[in-house]
Amino acid sequence: MGVWENVKDFGKYSNQYLAAFTVTLLTFSVIASYGWTSPTLPILLADDSPLPITPDESSWIVSILVLASIAGPIPTAWSIDKFGRKYTMLFAAIPAIIGWILIGVAESVPVLYVSRFLSGISYGMSYSSLPIYLGEIASDPIRGSIGTLLTVMAKAGILVEYSIGPFVGFRTLAWISLAFPTSFFLLFIWMPESPYYLLAKNNDESAQKSLSWLRKRDEVTDELAMMKAAVERSKQNKGTFRELLTRGNRRSLIIVMGLGALQQLCGSQAIIAYSQQIFEEVQSGLQAHESSIIMAVIQLTTAACSSSIVDRVGRRPLLLLSTAGCAIGTFIVGLYFFLQHQEVEVQSVSWIPLVVIMLYIISYTIGLATVPFAILGELFPSNVKAIAAAMYTMVASSIGFGVAKLYQVISDELGTYVSFWIFALSSSLFLIFVFVLVPETKGKSLDEILEQMHAGQNRSLNCGSCCGRKKSVKL
Repeated sequence: MGVWENVKDFGKYSNQYLAAFTVTLLTFSVIASYGWTSPTLPILLADDSPLPITPDESSWIVSILVLASIAGPIPTAWSIDKFGRKYTMLFAAIPAIIGWILIGVAESVPVLYVSRFLSGISYGMSYSSLPIYLGEIASDPIRGSIGTLLTVMAKAGILVEYSIGPFVGFRTLAWISLAFPTSFFLLFIWMPESPYYLLAKNNDESAQKSLSWLRKRDEVTDELAMMKAAVERSKQNKGTFRELLTRGNRRSLIIVMGLGALQQLCGSQAIIAYSQQIFEEVQSGLQAHESSIIMAVIQLTTAACSSSIVDRVGRRPLLLLSTAGCAIGTFIVGLYFFLQHQEVEVQSVSWIPLVVIMLYIISYTIGLATVPFAILGELFPSNVKAIAAAMYTMVASSIGFGVAKLYQVISDELGTYVSFWIFALSSSLFLIFVFVLVPETKGKSLDEILEQMHAGQNRSLNCGSCCGRKKSVKL
Protein backbone atom coordinates (compact mmCIF):
# COMPACT_ATOMS: atom_id res chain seq x y z
CA MET A 1 0.00 0.00 0.00
CA GLY A 2 2.80 2.41 0.92
CA VAL A 3 4.63 1.87 -2.38
CA TRP A 4 1.40 2.28 -4.36
CA GLU A 5 0.62 5.50 -2.52
CA ASN A 6 4.10 6.80 -3.36
CA VAL A 7 3.57 5.91 -7.03
CA LYS A 8 0.23 7.74 -7.05
CA ASP A 9 1.80 10.75 -5.36
CA PHE A 10 4.56 10.87 -7.95
CA GLY A 11 2.03 10.70 -10.75
CA LYS A 12 0.08 13.53 -9.15
CA TYR A 13 3.15 15.76 -8.94
CA SER A 14 5.03 14.45 -11.99
CA ASN A 15 4.88 17.70 -13.98
CA GLN A 16 6.36 19.61 -11.06
CA TYR A 17 9.15 17.07 -10.76
CA LEU A 18 9.73 17.27 -14.51
CA ALA A 19 10.05 21.07 -14.42
CA ALA A 20 12.30 20.84 -11.35
CA PHE A 21 14.52 18.19 -12.93
CA THR A 22 14.87 20.19 -16.13
CA VAL A 23 15.74 23.47 -14.42
CA THR A 24 18.23 21.79 -12.09
CA LEU A 25 20.20 20.61 -15.11
CA LEU A 26 21.61 24.13 -14.81
CA THR A 27 22.80 23.26 -11.31
CA PHE A 28 24.31 20.05 -12.69
CA SER A 29 26.30 22.16 -15.13
CA VAL A 30 27.59 24.89 -12.82
CA ILE A 31 28.57 22.46 -10.05
CA ALA A 32 30.28 20.23 -12.61
CA SER A 33 32.48 23.25 -13.39
CA TYR A 34 33.35 23.44 -9.68
CA GLY A 35 34.06 19.71 -9.41
CA TRP A 36 36.18 19.90 -12.59
CA THR A 37 39.18 21.07 -10.56
CA SER A 38 39.49 17.92 -8.44
CA PRO A 39 40.53 15.55 -11.26
CA THR A 40 42.10 18.29 -13.37
CA LEU A 41 44.50 20.07 -11.00
CA PRO A 42 46.67 16.97 -10.39
CA ILE A 43 47.01 16.61 -14.19
CA LEU A 44 47.95 20.27 -14.67
CA LEU A 45 50.38 20.22 -11.73
CA ALA A 46 52.14 17.04 -12.89
CA ASP A 47 55.62 17.07 -14.46
CA ASP A 48 54.17 16.03 -17.83
CA SER A 49 51.34 18.58 -17.66
CA PRO A 50 49.73 19.52 -21.00
CA LEU A 51 49.38 23.05 -19.59
CA PRO A 52 51.85 23.59 -16.71
CA ILE A 53 50.62 25.58 -13.71
CA THR A 54 52.03 26.50 -10.31
CA PRO A 55 50.35 25.68 -6.94
CA ASP A 56 49.41 29.36 -6.58
CA GLU A 57 47.83 29.36 -10.05
CA SER A 58 45.93 26.20 -9.11
CA SER A 59 44.39 27.95 -6.10
CA TRP A 60 43.32 30.81 -8.36
CA ILE A 61 41.78 28.38 -10.84
CA VAL A 62 39.63 27.10 -7.96
CA SER A 63 38.83 30.43 -6.33
CA ILE A 64 38.20 32.64 -9.39
CA LEU A 65 34.96 30.77 -10.05
CA VAL A 66 33.79 31.47 -6.51
CA LEU A 67 34.93 35.09 -6.69
CA ALA A 68 33.06 35.67 -9.96
CA SER A 69 29.92 34.09 -8.54
CA ILE A 70 29.65 37.12 -6.24
CA ALA A 71 28.86 39.25 -9.29
CA GLY A 72 26.26 36.85 -10.70
CA PRO A 73 23.41 37.84 -8.36
CA ILE A 74 23.70 41.54 -9.25
CA PRO A 75 22.10 41.28 -12.73
CA THR A 76 19.93 38.40 -11.52
CA ALA A 77 18.16 40.47 -8.86
CA TRP A 78 17.04 42.88 -11.58
CA SER A 79 16.46 40.38 -14.38
CA ILE A 80 14.41 37.90 -12.40
CA ASP A 81 11.63 40.44 -11.80
CA LYS A 82 12.05 42.23 -15.13
CA PHE A 83 12.20 39.29 -17.53
CA GLY A 84 11.08 36.44 -15.31
CA ARG A 85 12.59 33.44 -13.60
CA LYS A 86 12.62 31.33 -16.75
CA TYR A 87 14.49 33.66 -19.09
CA THR A 88 16.95 34.69 -16.40
CA MET A 89 17.99 31.07 -15.94
CA LEU A 90 18.20 30.49 -19.69
CA PHE A 91 20.52 33.49 -19.93
CA ALA A 92 22.58 32.10 -17.03
CA ALA A 93 23.50 29.07 -19.13
CA ILE A 94 25.28 31.16 -21.77
CA PRO A 95 28.40 32.06 -19.73
CA ALA A 96 28.69 28.40 -18.70
CA ILE A 97 28.61 27.30 -22.35
CA ILE A 98 31.29 29.81 -23.30
CA GLY A 99 33.37 28.82 -20.27
CA TRP A 100 33.52 25.16 -21.26
CA ILE A 101 34.42 26.10 -24.86
CA LEU A 102 37.32 28.24 -23.62
CA ILE A 103 38.72 25.36 -21.57
CA GLY A 104 38.44 23.12 -24.63
CA VAL A 105 40.67 25.46 -26.66
CA ALA A 106 42.86 26.81 -23.83
CA GLU A 107 46.59 27.05 -24.44
CA SER A 108 47.45 29.37 -21.54
CA VAL A 109 46.58 29.89 -17.88
CA PRO A 110 44.89 33.30 -18.47
CA VAL A 111 42.38 31.60 -20.78
CA LEU A 112 41.58 29.18 -17.95
CA TYR A 113 41.09 32.17 -15.65
CA VAL A 114 38.61 33.74 -18.09
CA SER A 115 36.71 30.49 -18.48
CA ARG A 116 36.48 30.07 -14.72
CA PHE A 117 35.28 33.66 -14.36
CA LEU A 118 32.45 33.06 -16.84
CA SER A 119 31.51 29.81 -15.13
CA GLY A 120 31.42 31.73 -11.85
CA ILE A 121 28.98 34.27 -13.30
CA SER A 122 26.71 31.40 -14.34
CA TYR A 123 27.15 29.82 -10.91
CA GLY A 124 26.08 33.02 -9.13
CA MET A 125 23.13 33.63 -11.41
CA SER A 126 21.80 30.11 -11.12
CA TYR A 127 22.02 29.87 -7.35
CA SER A 128 20.27 33.20 -6.85
CA SER A 129 17.37 32.31 -9.15
CA LEU A 130 16.85 28.54 -8.97
CA PRO A 131 15.58 28.39 -5.35
CA ILE A 132 12.98 31.06 -6.15
CA TYR A 133 11.64 29.17 -9.17
CA LEU A 134 11.59 25.84 -7.35
CA GLY A 135 9.84 27.33 -4.32
CA GLU A 136 7.17 28.97 -6.48
CA ILE A 137 6.24 26.01 -8.69
CA ALA A 138 6.04 23.38 -5.93
CA SER A 139 2.94 22.25 -4.04
CA ASP A 140 3.18 22.54 -0.25
CA PRO A 141 3.54 18.77 0.45
CA ILE A 142 6.56 18.37 -1.86
CA ARG A 143 8.22 21.78 -1.64
CA GLY A 144 11.04 20.40 0.49
CA SER A 145 11.83 17.50 -1.84
CA ILE A 146 11.57 19.76 -4.90
CA GLY A 147 13.98 22.22 -3.30
CA THR A 148 16.51 19.55 -2.39
CA LEU A 149 16.53 18.26 -5.99
CA LEU A 150 18.83 21.22 -6.61
CA THR A 151 21.46 19.55 -4.46
CA VAL A 152 20.84 16.07 -5.88
CA MET A 153 21.66 17.38 -9.34
CA ALA A 154 24.66 19.26 -8.01
CA LYS A 155 26.10 16.06 -6.55
CA ALA A 156 25.39 14.24 -9.81
CA GLY A 157 27.45 16.88 -11.61
CA ILE A 158 30.37 16.35 -9.24
CA LEU A 159 30.16 12.56 -9.65
CA VAL A 160 30.32 12.84 -13.44
CA GLU A 161 33.41 15.06 -13.30
CA TYR A 162 35.15 12.85 -10.73
CA SER A 163 34.33 9.68 -12.70
CA ILE A 164 35.35 10.88 -16.16
CA GLY A 165 38.11 13.38 -15.36
CA PRO A 166 40.92 10.98 -14.30
CA PHE A 167 40.61 8.99 -17.53
CA VAL A 168 40.48 11.70 -20.21
CA GLY A 169 42.42 14.85 -21.02
CA PHE A 170 41.28 18.07 -19.35
CA ARG A 171 40.21 19.49 -22.73
CA THR A 172 38.22 16.36 -23.58
CA LEU A 173 36.50 16.63 -20.20
CA ALA A 174 35.52 20.21 -21.07
CA TRP A 175 33.97 19.18 -24.39
CA ILE A 176 32.01 16.43 -22.65
CA SER A 177 30.86 18.87 -19.96
CA LEU A 178 29.68 21.33 -22.61
CA ALA A 179 26.71 19.02 -23.20
CA PHE A 180 25.28 19.81 -19.74
CA PRO A 181 24.40 23.54 -20.06
CA THR A 182 23.47 23.00 -23.70
CA SER A 183 20.99 20.27 -22.75
CA PHE A 184 19.52 22.49 -20.05
CA PHE A 185 18.98 25.35 -22.50
CA LEU A 186 17.31 23.15 -25.14
CA LEU A 187 14.99 21.44 -22.63
CA PHE A 188 14.08 24.19 -20.17
CA ILE A 189 12.91 26.55 -22.90
CA TRP A 190 9.77 24.35 -23.07
CA MET A 191 9.01 24.55 -19.35
CA PRO A 192 6.45 27.00 -17.84
CA GLU A 193 7.22 30.29 -16.15
CA SER A 194 6.49 30.65 -12.43
CA PRO A 195 2.78 31.44 -11.90
CA TYR A 196 3.77 33.90 -9.15
CA TYR A 197 5.81 35.95 -11.63
CA LEU A 198 3.03 35.87 -14.24
CA LEU A 199 0.51 37.08 -11.66
CA ALA A 200 2.89 39.86 -10.65
CA LYS A 201 2.88 40.97 -14.31
CA ASN A 202 -0.95 40.84 -14.37
CA ASN A 203 -0.87 37.96 -16.86
CA ASP A 204 -3.60 35.95 -15.14
CA GLU A 205 -4.41 33.79 -18.16
CA SER A 206 -0.81 32.58 -18.58
CA ALA A 207 -0.54 32.09 -14.82
CA GLN A 208 -3.59 29.84 -14.87
CA LYS A 209 -2.18 27.80 -17.77
CA SER A 210 1.16 27.47 -16.00
CA LEU A 211 -0.44 26.38 -12.73
CA SER A 212 -2.82 23.97 -14.47
CA TRP A 213 0.10 22.26 -16.20
CA LEU A 214 2.14 22.08 -13.00
CA ARG A 215 -0.77 20.70 -10.94
CA LYS A 216 -2.06 18.44 -13.73
CA ARG A 217 -5.63 19.64 -13.32
CA ASP A 218 -7.84 22.28 -14.89
CA GLU A 219 -9.47 23.49 -11.67
CA VAL A 220 -6.86 25.68 -9.96
CA THR A 221 -9.05 28.69 -9.19
CA ASP A 222 -8.70 28.53 -5.40
CA GLU A 223 -4.93 28.09 -5.39
CA LEU A 224 -4.53 30.77 -8.04
CA ALA A 225 -6.59 33.16 -5.91
CA MET A 226 -4.35 32.46 -2.91
CA MET A 227 -1.26 33.10 -5.03
CA LYS A 228 -2.74 36.31 -6.38
CA ALA A 229 -3.54 37.52 -2.88
CA ALA A 230 0.03 36.82 -1.81
CA VAL A 231 1.37 38.69 -4.84
CA GLU A 232 -0.90 41.66 -4.16
CA ARG A 233 0.29 41.82 -0.56
CA SER A 234 3.85 41.79 -1.78
CA LYS A 235 3.16 44.58 -4.25
CA GLN A 236 2.07 46.85 -1.43
CA ASN A 237 5.70 47.16 -0.47
CA LYS A 238 8.33 47.84 -3.08
CA GLY A 239 10.96 45.12 -3.21
CA THR A 240 14.07 47.02 -2.13
CA PHE A 241 17.05 46.24 0.05
CA ARG A 242 15.50 48.43 2.76
CA GLU A 243 12.45 46.16 2.70
CA LEU A 244 14.74 43.28 3.65
CA LEU A 245 15.52 45.08 6.89
CA THR A 246 11.93 45.16 8.15
CA ARG A 247 11.14 43.04 11.20
CA GLY A 248 10.13 39.69 9.69
CA ASN A 249 12.41 39.94 6.68
CA ARG A 250 15.36 40.92 8.84
CA ARG A 251 14.97 37.76 10.88
CA SER A 252 14.72 35.67 7.71
CA LEU A 253 17.76 37.41 6.24
CA ILE A 254 19.88 36.64 9.32
CA ILE A 255 18.86 32.99 9.10
CA VAL A 256 19.67 32.47 5.42
CA MET A 257 22.90 34.52 5.58
CA GLY A 258 24.00 32.41 8.53
CA LEU A 259 23.19 29.21 6.68
CA GLY A 260 25.08 30.46 3.63
CA ALA A 261 28.14 31.19 5.77
CA LEU A 262 27.85 27.80 7.46
CA GLN A 263 27.74 26.00 4.11
CA GLN A 264 31.18 27.44 3.30
CA LEU A 265 32.88 27.53 6.71
CA CYS A 266 32.16 23.86 7.43
CA GLY A 267 34.78 23.13 4.75
CA SER A 268 32.60 21.43 2.17
CA GLN A 269 33.75 23.42 -0.84
CA ALA A 270 37.43 23.00 -0.04
CA ILE A 271 37.00 19.25 0.34
CA ILE A 272 35.11 19.03 -2.97
CA ALA A 273 37.56 21.20 -4.93
CA TYR A 274 40.74 19.64 -3.50
CA SER A 275 39.47 16.11 -2.84
CA GLN A 276 42.11 14.24 -4.83
CA GLN A 277 44.93 16.21 -3.20
CA ILE A 278 43.44 15.56 0.26
CA PHE A 279 43.14 11.83 -0.42
CA GLU A 280 46.73 11.73 -1.68
CA GLU A 281 47.82 13.02 1.74
CA VAL A 282 45.68 10.44 3.54
CA GLN A 283 47.40 7.50 1.78
CA SER A 284 44.64 5.06 2.63
CA GLY A 285 45.68 2.42 0.12
CA LEU A 286 43.14 3.48 -2.49
CA GLN A 287 44.08 5.67 -5.43
CA ALA A 288 43.15 9.30 -4.80
CA HIS A 289 40.75 9.40 -7.75
CA GLU A 290 39.09 6.19 -6.56
CA SER A 291 38.47 7.72 -3.14
CA SER A 292 37.05 10.85 -4.82
CA ILE A 293 34.66 8.79 -6.93
CA ILE A 294 33.46 6.89 -3.85
CA MET A 295 32.93 10.21 -2.08
CA ALA A 296 30.92 11.56 -5.02
CA VAL A 297 28.72 8.43 -5.13
CA ILE A 298 28.04 8.80 -1.41
CA GLN A 299 27.19 12.49 -1.93
CA LEU A 300 24.70 11.72 -4.66
CA THR A 301 23.07 8.83 -2.77
CA THR A 302 22.75 10.88 0.41
CA ALA A 303 21.33 13.89 -1.45
CA ALA A 304 18.69 11.65 -3.02
CA CYS A 305 17.76 10.26 0.40
CA SER A 306 17.63 13.77 1.84
CA SER A 307 15.19 14.88 -0.83
CA SER A 308 12.82 12.08 0.16
CA ILE A 309 12.97 12.68 3.94
CA VAL A 310 13.16 16.46 4.25
CA ASP A 311 9.36 16.74 4.06
CA ARG A 312 8.98 13.95 6.63
CA VAL A 313 11.71 14.65 9.17
CA GLY A 314 11.76 18.42 8.80
CA ARG A 315 14.34 21.07 7.94
CA ARG A 316 15.60 21.88 11.43
CA PRO A 317 16.46 18.35 12.69
CA LEU A 318 18.39 17.66 9.49
CA LEU A 319 20.35 20.92 9.85
CA LEU A 320 21.26 20.16 13.47
CA LEU A 321 22.37 16.61 12.65
CA SER A 322 24.32 17.80 9.62
CA THR A 323 26.16 20.61 11.42
CA ALA A 324 27.13 18.37 14.34
CA GLY A 325 28.41 15.70 11.95
CA CYS A 326 30.54 18.23 10.07
CA ALA A 327 32.07 19.52 13.33
CA ILE A 328 32.99 16.05 14.55
CA GLY A 329 34.23 14.86 11.16
CA THR A 330 36.55 17.78 10.44
CA PHE A 331 37.96 17.63 13.98
CA ILE A 332 38.87 13.94 13.61
CA VAL A 333 40.44 14.40 10.17
CA GLY A 334 42.33 17.43 11.49
CA LEU A 335 43.62 15.30 14.39
CA TYR A 336 44.90 12.68 11.94
CA PHE A 337 46.77 15.30 9.90
CA PHE A 338 48.13 16.85 13.13
CA LEU A 339 49.57 13.51 14.25
CA GLN A 340 50.97 13.00 10.75
CA HIS A 341 52.53 16.50 10.92
CA GLN A 342 54.11 15.57 14.27
CA GLU A 343 55.61 12.51 12.57
CA VAL A 344 53.56 10.10 14.66
CA GLU A 345 53.16 6.72 12.94
CA VAL A 346 49.58 6.76 11.61
CA GLN A 347 49.91 4.52 8.56
CA SER A 348 48.22 1.65 10.38
CA VAL A 349 45.08 3.74 10.92
CA SER A 350 45.11 5.60 7.59
CA TRP A 351 41.66 4.15 6.89
CA ILE A 352 40.18 6.32 9.65
CA PRO A 353 40.31 9.71 7.84
CA LEU A 354 38.96 8.09 4.67
CA VAL A 355 35.97 6.67 6.54
CA VAL A 356 35.46 9.89 8.51
CA ILE A 357 35.53 12.03 5.36
CA MET A 358 32.85 9.77 3.87
CA LEU A 359 30.76 10.16 7.04
CA TYR A 360 31.38 13.91 6.90
CA ILE A 361 30.08 13.98 3.33
CA ILE A 362 26.95 12.11 4.41
CA SER A 363 26.40 14.56 7.28
CA TYR A 364 26.94 17.61 5.07
CA THR A 365 24.81 16.40 2.19
CA ILE A 366 21.80 15.28 4.22
CA GLY A 367 21.30 18.74 5.68
CA LEU A 368 23.59 21.66 4.89
CA ALA A 369 23.88 20.89 1.20
CA THR A 370 20.14 20.65 0.66
CA VAL A 371 18.00 22.33 3.30
CA PRO A 372 19.23 25.97 3.06
CA PHE A 373 18.02 26.22 -0.53
CA ALA A 374 14.58 24.93 0.42
CA ILE A 375 14.45 27.45 3.29
CA LEU A 376 15.59 30.28 1.02
CA GLY A 377 12.55 29.77 -1.19
CA GLU A 378 10.20 29.78 1.82
CA LEU A 379 11.12 32.59 4.21
CA PHE A 380 10.60 35.72 2.07
CA PRO A 381 7.59 37.35 0.37
CA SER A 382 7.80 37.35 -3.41
CA ASN A 383 8.60 41.08 -3.67
CA VAL A 384 11.99 40.61 -1.97
CA LYS A 385 12.83 37.01 -2.85
CA ALA A 386 15.12 38.01 -5.70
CA ILE A 387 17.05 40.49 -3.54
CA ALA A 388 17.28 37.99 -0.68
CA ALA A 389 18.53 35.24 -3.00
CA ALA A 390 21.10 37.64 -4.47
CA MET A 391 22.29 38.62 -0.99
CA TYR A 392 22.50 34.97 0.03
CA THR A 393 24.57 34.04 -3.01
CA MET A 394 26.88 37.04 -2.67
CA VAL A 395 27.57 36.41 1.03
CA ALA A 396 28.04 32.66 0.56
CA SER A 397 30.27 33.22 -2.48
CA SER A 398 32.40 35.84 -0.71
CA ILE A 399 33.05 33.47 2.18
CA GLY A 400 33.48 30.58 -0.24
CA PHE A 401 36.16 32.51 -2.11
CA GLY A 402 38.06 33.04 1.13
CA VAL A 403 37.79 29.34 1.99
CA ALA A 404 38.82 28.17 -1.50
CA LYS A 405 41.82 30.51 -1.70
CA LEU A 406 43.03 30.35 1.91
CA TYR A 407 42.68 26.58 2.28
CA GLN A 408 45.71 26.01 0.05
CA VAL A 409 47.69 28.85 1.67
CA ILE A 410 46.95 27.76 5.27
CA SER A 411 47.57 24.10 4.48
CA ASP A 412 50.92 24.86 2.83
CA GLU A 413 52.11 27.31 5.50
CA LEU A 414 50.69 25.87 8.73
CA GLY A 415 49.51 22.38 7.91
CA THR A 416 46.36 20.76 6.59
CA TYR A 417 45.23 20.05 10.15
CA VAL A 418 44.87 23.79 10.84
CA SER A 419 42.40 24.15 7.96
CA PHE A 420 40.32 21.23 9.18
CA TRP A 421 40.27 22.46 12.77
CA ILE A 422 39.08 25.89 11.58
CA PHE A 423 36.23 24.09 9.83
CA ALA A 424 35.47 22.13 13.02
CA LEU A 425 35.39 25.26 15.18
CA SER A 426 33.16 27.11 12.71
CA SER A 427 30.69 24.22 12.53
CA SER A 428 30.55 23.99 16.33
CA LEU A 429 29.72 27.68 16.70
CA PHE A 430 27.05 27.55 14.00
CA LEU A 431 25.41 24.57 15.70
CA ILE A 432 24.25 27.04 18.35
CA PHE A 433 23.04 29.41 15.61
CA VAL A 434 20.90 26.70 14.00
CA PHE A 435 19.42 25.57 17.32
CA VAL A 436 18.46 29.08 18.42
CA LEU A 437 17.29 30.76 15.23
CA VAL A 438 16.24 28.37 12.47
CA PRO A 439 12.46 27.62 12.46
CA GLU A 440 10.70 24.50 11.22
CA THR A 441 8.76 25.07 7.98
CA LYS A 442 7.80 21.49 7.16
CA GLY A 443 4.25 21.11 5.85
CA LYS A 444 3.40 24.82 6.08
CA SER A 445 2.13 26.93 3.22
CA LEU A 446 4.20 29.93 2.16
CA ASP A 447 1.59 32.22 3.71
CA GLU A 448 1.79 30.41 7.07
CA ILE A 449 5.58 30.61 7.06
CA LEU A 450 5.56 34.35 6.34
CA GLU A 451 3.01 34.98 9.09
CA GLN A 452 5.19 33.05 11.52
CA MET A 453 8.36 34.93 10.54
CA HIS A 454 6.72 38.35 10.75
CA ALA A 455 5.04 37.53 14.06
CA GLY A 456 8.49 36.75 15.48
CA GLN A 457 7.09 35.35 18.72
CA ASN A 458 7.07 31.58 18.45
CA ARG A 459 8.87 28.87 16.55
CA SER A 460 6.58 26.01 15.62
CA LEU A 461 8.36 22.68 15.84
CA ASN A 462 7.31 19.24 14.78
CA CYS A 463 7.30 17.04 17.84
CA GLY A 464 8.03 13.95 15.75
CA SER A 465 5.11 11.96 17.11
CA CYS A 466 2.90 9.78 15.01
CA CYS A 467 -0.03 12.10 15.42
CA GLY A 468 2.00 14.94 13.95
CA ARG A 469 1.03 17.32 16.75
CA LYS A 470 2.86 20.62 16.98
CA LYS A 471 4.12 22.63 19.88
CA SER A 472 5.48 26.12 20.23
CA VAL A 473 8.82 26.94 21.75
CA LYS A 474 9.70 30.44 22.83
CA LEU A 475 12.63 32.00 21.01
